[in-house]
Amino acid sequence: MDSFTHFCPEHTGMLIFIAAAVTAGLLILRKSSDRTAMITAAVLSVLTLTGETVQDILLVSEGGDIMGFLPLHLCNLGIFVNLAASFTRGKTQQFFAEISMLLIMPGSAGALLFPDWTYRPFWSYLPLLCFFTHSLTVFIPLIFLVRGKVHVSVRHIWYPCLFLLAVVPPIYLLDVLAGQNYMFLLYPPQDSPLEWICGMAGESLYTPGLILLVIVILMAEYALYGLAGKLAGKLSRT
Repeated sequence: MDSFTHFCPEHTGMLIFIAAAVTAGLLILRKSSDRTAMITAAVLSVLTLTGETVQDILLVSEGGDIMGFLPLHLCNLGIFVNLAASFTRGKTQQFFAEISMLLIMPGSAGALLFPDWTYRPFWSYLPLLCFFTHSLTVFIPLIFLVRGKVHVSVRHIWYPCLFLLAVVPPIYLLDVLAGQNYMFLLYPPQDSPLEWICGMAGESLYTPGLILLVIVILMAEYALYGLAGKLAGKLSRT
C-alpha cells in the first residue's frame, strides 16, 4: 500500500498509542521534581528539532526540493517556540510556553488527527517521523501546563497574536513568491477541516477566513481556560 487514509486502523491505533503515551508521561512528570520536568522538556525539544532535521535530510536525499521542506509550518515553528520555552525562565518562559499551549498544540493535535503525509506508506520513515515530532509538540506544552509554567489569562491573548503578526506576513510573502503553501495560507490541505473554510468563504477569501478562524479559536480557548479557572476556584472554596 503506497498511502493510507485518515482514521484507518493504523492511524487510529497510532492515535490511541500517542494519547496513552502522553497521558502516562504527564502523570509521571506531574509527580516528578521541577528540575526533572524541565530537563525532560528541554531534551524533548532538542529531540524534536533532531527528528525534523533528519526528516528533511532524507527528503532532500530522495531528490526533493529543500524549498518545500523548510520548517515554516505552524507545527515546525512550534519546535523553536518549545526550545525557547525550555531554555528560558520567568516571564520569557511563560510567554513562549503560553504560545505553545494555546497556538502550537492545537495545530499539532489537528495535524495528528488529519495528517497531510498520508501519501506515503504508513510504516515508512516520513509518517513515523511526522507522528513522532507532532506528538512531542503536543506533549511539551502540556509539561509546562502540569508544572505550572503556563498561566493562561485573557490578558495574554496578545502573546499568540504578536507571534502570528511576526511570522504570518513574511511566510505568506514567501508562499506567493516561491509557490509554496507554508502554514496552509494559500489553500487547504486535502481532506482536512480547513477545506470547510475554502468551501464557505471561497478561494478568494480563504486566507482571511483562515485568519479569522484562528482568532476565533484563540478567543474560545481563552474563554474556556477562564471558565475552568473560575470553576476550580469555586470548587476549592466549597
